[in-house]
Amino acid sequence: MDFGDMTPIFGEVEAVWSAPSTTPLEPFLFRVHGLQNDPSGLRIIVTDFQSNTFEAIRTRHQLEDMKDNIGIGGNWSEFVDYIRASVKSEDVKLILEGQSESGGN
Repeated sequence: MDFGDMTPIFGEVEAVWSAPSTTPLEPFLFRVHGLQNDPSGLRIIVTDFQSNTFEAIRTRHQLEDMKDNIGIGGNWSEFVDYIRASVKSEDVKLILEGQSESGGN
C-alpha cells in the first residue's frame, strides 16, 4: 500500500505562530496527494490565497524517518493509513516559525 492510489485530500488547516506574535494569520487550506512518479511519496500544498503558499514533497525515505521520529510502530501500510486518517481529521495544524526580513513568513 502507498499513496499512489490516494484521492487528493483537501481541508482547512489551523495556522498558528510557534512564538507569540501580533501578526494575524488568514485561514489556510491544504491539499495532500501522492506523487505520480513516486507512489510512496507525498506532495503537500498549503495556501492562504493571499501571499503565503507552501509546498513540501516527502519521499518514502523521509516519511520512514518521520515514522521513526514519531515513534509509530507497525508496517508501512499501517503508517500510510495513519497519515491518511491524520490529514482527514479536523485537527490539522500549520505551525509558522516567524517572519523573514522581507516581511513574509
